[in-house]
Amino acid sequence: MRLSAVLLAGIAISAIALPASAAKPAAATAINITATAQQKFSPDHVVLHVGKPQTLRFTSTGGVHGVASKDLGIPATTIMPGTPVSVVVTPAKAGTYAVHCTIVCGPGHADMALTVEVKP
Repeated sequence: MRLSAVLLAGIAISAIALPASAAKPAAATAINITATAQQKFSPDHVVLHVGKPQTLRFTSTGGVHGVASKDLGIPATTIMPGTPVSVVVTPAKAGTYAVHCTIVCGPGHADMALTVEVKP
């Protein structure tokens, strides 16, 4: 029992003694995006910043959708109804990018795009 208390105290002291440089980076900010049954993203325009990690949290209100972007580093991602999926994006270059739905999802599929504006 005494050894356990010493070990726990050592863990607590180690956690306190970590240098500031060893701290974890701040969590990425989350932007919620919904893929709708009407073949639209809502919102359909988001702003990101170069070098800043940001989480895009996708959900679907109907139908299966998908996203991917080599330019933004978004891997092929499937968005299923009722199953939120998050992708952390750290844009490398300023610009405006169109991220199209990658899974045929209905008559409006060809026009289903998310505009991602990346600012310096």
